[in-house]
Amino acid sequence: MSNRLTIKGQVTVPKEVRDFLGLTSGASSVEFSIDEDGSVRITKAAAAPRASAVRRPLNLAARASNDRCAQVLALLNGCVAA
Repeated sequence: MSNRLTIKGQVTVPKEVRDFLGLTSGASSVEFSIDEDGSVRITKAAAAPRASAVRRPLNLAARASNDRCAQVLALLNGCVAA
C-alpha cells in the first residue's frame, strides 16, 4: 500500500492502519520512530490530558476567604453557618 506525499509533506494514513491503531480524526496523535534498519514505525501517541481534565493547584487562601465570606453572609442573614 503506497500513498503520494503532498507538497506540504502530508500523507493520508490508510483506513486499515487508522482502524488498527484506534486513531480518530482530530482527536488522535501519532509518533514516528526510525529503527536501526532504516524502517519507520508509526504508533499511536499517548493521549495528552484535556484542558478541562487538568487539575489546578488548590488556592487555600482564596478558599478560606470564601468560607469566611460565607460565614459573614450567613450571620448577616440571621443564619447559622456550618
